[in-house]
Amino acid sequence: MDRGRSRTALRILALPGRVAPKDARVLHARAQAYERTGDYERGAELRAQRLRSLLPRYVKRKDFVEILKIMAELERTYRSGQYQAGRLIAQQLVSEVGRKRILDCALKARQRFKESAFLTHLIALCRAMDNDYHLANRSLVQEIAHPFDAPEALVARRFKLLQTTWRAVDQIAREQMDWANEGGGYRGLFNFAEEPPRVATSSARKGQNKAVAAKTDHKAEKQFLSFKEHALQGRDREEYLRICDTEFAAADTLAGRLRAVEEMLRTGIRHVPDYTTSYDLARRRLSGLDAELSWLLSEEAVERDATETVLNLCSWLNLARRLSMGDVEIRIIEHLERLSERDAVLFAMWPAPAAIVQTEGYSDSAAHIAERLERVAPKINRDMQFYFRWAMAARAYEKADAFFARLPKNMQRRHGLLYYANILQRQGRFKEALVIVGEVHGQILSNPSALNGFTNYSLIKRVGELRFLIETAKIFTSVPQPRDPKGVVLIAPRNIDHLRRYPLMVLLEFKKRGWAVVPLVEGLLPRELTGDAAIDVMNGAISPTIRLRKKAREVMPEVTDFHVDIRSGSIRWGDIDLSHPVWEDAAINRRRYSINYDCPELQRYLGGLADWTRSMARVLQYARAHQRQSGRPVANISQFNCRLPDSLFRAYCDVHGDPEMFFHLAAANGYQNYFTNFATNVSQRFVLRNMTRSPHVRTPSFPIPENFERYYQQRQEQLPQIMERFAPITKVKRSTEGTSGRPPEADALDLRIQEWRARGGKVACAFGKVVCDIGAPFDGGPGHSSMKDWINHCIRAVQGTDTLLLIKPHPHELNNQIATFPTEYFRDLIDEPLGENAVFLGHRWFDIHDMKDRMDLGLIYNGTTTVELGLLGIPCVLAGHYAPIDYPIGHFQPASREEFEACLRFEKTVEVAPDLVERAAVWLDYMANDNFTQSYRFHARPVTNKVLYPPYWFKEDLDSYRAGQAPAVAELIGRALGERSEPGAAPVMAAASL
Repeated sequence: MDRGRSRTALRILALPGRVAPKDARVLHARAQAYERTGDYERGAELRAQRLRSLLPRYVKRKDFVEILKIMAELERTYRSGQYQAGRLIAQQLVSEVGRKRILDCALKARQRFKESAFLTHLIALCRAMDNDYHLANRSLVQEIAHPFDAPEALVARRFKLLQTTWRAVDQIAREQMDWANEGGGYRGLFNFAEEPPRVATSSARKGQNKAVAAKTDHKAEKQFLSFKEHALQGRDREEYLRICDTEFAAADTLAGRLRAVEEMLRTGIRHVPDYTTSYDLARRRLSGLDAELSWLLSEEAVERDATETVLNLCSWLNLARRLSMGDVEIRIIEHLERLSERDAVLFAMWPAPAAIVQTEGYSDSAAHIAERLERVAPKINRDMQFYFRWAMAARAYEKADAFFARLPKNMQRRHGLLYYANILQRQGRFKEALVIVGEVHGQILSNPSALNGFTNYSLIKRVGELRFLIETAKIFTSVPQPRDPKGVVLIAPRNIDHLRRYPLMVLLEFKKRGWAVVPLVEGLLPRELTGDAAIDVMNGAISPTIRLRKKAREVMPEVTDFHVDIRSGSIRWGDIDLSHPVWEDAAINRRRYSINYDCPELQRYLGGLADWTRSMARVLQYARAHQRQSGRPVANISQFNCRLPDSLFRAYCDVHGDPEMFFHLAAANGYQNYFTNFATNVSQRFVLRNMTRSPHVRTPSFPIPENFERYYQQRQEQLPQIMERFAPITKVKRSTEGTSGRPPEADALDLRIQEWRARGGKVACAFGKVVCDIGAPFDGGPGHSSMKDWINHCIRAVQGTDTLLLIKPHPHELNNQIATFPTEYFRDLIDEPLGENAVFLGHRWFDIHDMKDRMDLGLIYNGTTTVELGLLGIPCVLAGHYAPIDYPIGHFQPASREEFEACLRFEKTVEVAPDLVERAAVWLDYMANDNFTQSYRFHARPVTNKVLYPPYWFKEDLDSYRAGQAPAVAELIGRALGERSEPGAAPVMAAASL
């Protein structure tokens, strides 16, 4: 072969190939010979056979360096290794220790196989999951921009793996409230105009035909110029849509054009304010394909390729539904219905049920087609994937079980089974779901060139989710569900992240006390029944796809007088107005204050929440009727009391509840970040309060004003110690931390303040908030309709007066742990010209303590600044309705807009409590009191927007509970049932336990 006589070598190797066809040396020689003759396909097959023969010995020894070397070489062949090798890698990736091992071994293997995208993926993913996502990003950007030479097909596969890995790394960075790139943002990350892609040459392929390298260069440049993920995730919407439109124009198949339209509708993990332009472009491009749609609906299309025709029709159907093209949607469904009746075409109909079931009113049609498909054996992964997607959406779980039991052996461990794992989870069969997920994970890792990097990361997290559910189920069922319960506790987590935020140990204690715990949404806790059908019908009544069980539909009447108008941001149910929670969800989703309700993507998001709210309303209405009939007390617990659908629970109990018999319990983390300044991301404290007993307060995290008054009186003797303890609070550097010195603009402001005061003027300071963080049942106050109205009124009111208005933005606007990539800032709320009487400060100019000598009066909408200024003895005017309720320390709240103006112009003296400083200190003492927020960790719950996921349990906390050393759990349930009280509350009368 070295003399260029490869065909002669093949003839010579024919005999050993027959005598010892599995010998590794023979396979290697034959592979080389075929490759030298240009038969790369046959050479790759022989090379893969040789590598597969070597793998078992290394798998048995768990020699990960050698395993990864073989996988890197298999990558070149486009073929997979043994499942056992992929499973072994998967088992390492799902633990922190295992990932460190894989990282170390992959780095060693890469010394020989530098061009392996599979190894690059493992290295980048393990680094990113160990919080070194910046380094992972740099390595990926370098390799994406400078690919190694290889045949076109391999270049394409490597590019896909690197691209999907970059997406995973960016996701990890986003979960840590950061960017993958150190500079923040991704503009210019792949700037090919300045530096076109260069093709590096791998050591293993030096001397390869120059024509192959030239093709690689061309293919690489074409692909990398269309790499749009960084534009999507970097919020460069214009560039992203430009690339999508270019791909649409360049697509040489209808399927390619439909995919390009689908891509136009993708949203990034850091939202932009409005997606209207995306929908407009997608709608124009899809409407421009009318001729293709007419052809798809023709007999000719079915005769030419029935499978491709149905796939394209289902893609079109999904797009038409999302783009509100109702006539097209129904036209396609009716055509698919007709096709499904033809036995000769049935083999192609697998995508149809999953696509049709999403259209309201066509569930039966989808079910009919699915039933006909049960006569046909699925041939490929995609077939069963579509069937399970339909079964999941339609809640046809028994049919899914039967379908799974009939699957041929070659369908085992395939990617489509992940949908069946979801169905198993919904049935509470968490261990079975974990087995399937683990097997699929192993299978995809056994084929290195076909791996999707983002899927690998998703499965790592999915394993963690299911492990948490298994552990939670074990703990939860350690106390059986009571029969003939004393009362009922309804909980409404909709996903695993919601579940882990609930006080799970308190729920266990409820069961010990004879209360049935009933989750309304299936698939998160085992379905434990009480034996009372009237109660059990509520257990898992709603699916994650917002479908009620048949029995629930039969006994729970539809709600009436329920009105949804997303375009005006309104949801109303009788006397209950949920319009402010609509805004809260919109603001949190878009990370901004000003909302465009005409955005189609936002309408889609809020419409889903409206559907959840309607379904929850149906169950709540039934639960109230059941309580009246049975006489049993019913409580409900929710977490997000100012968002949908959770806000419904409090609002419903405010109108229809009773603090003893039908009441809402608000659960929340303790307010620990204020004191720890983000030292940990794991919540250590918890509060639980009967809000139906205290409907005038905003949150369970702050003291009830009446309780605070009594507590303040009780702490008079300790005032000196309290004052000394909390005096340093105002000196915490929340704004200037990490800065060195003040900018010249701050010094210039000081001079201006001095001059202003020298001529008899006064200085007021308005304190801003993170604009998407109102967190209240409703907005406004006695003199203002909203925070935006308030700040603009402040500016107008001081113009031409002796008041200099300083406007200090909240430092957390620059902290993504809290603000989370805002798209609007407090300054953006200001419409009024600042004029000569108003100054907008820099975020990092001054801390609160620095403001003491720079202001005479504080203007606060709401927030803990109320307390800090109180500690400094600075009088404040409170504008928001909940400000004096959250912080009842003696600041002034005007009764009207006119009174507010008079205060701001210093025409009216602002009278505050004479003991304002002491009351502020005692408020902090109350918040820090271990008898208020309770010591509760047990399961990982985040205290910032940083993602702490998958969740997990703390074994040492569980051990303490089992040993009877967790008094906080008993305290929390005692408060929930009115047997124990918060600090400062009136003593609870001794009574028999509920």
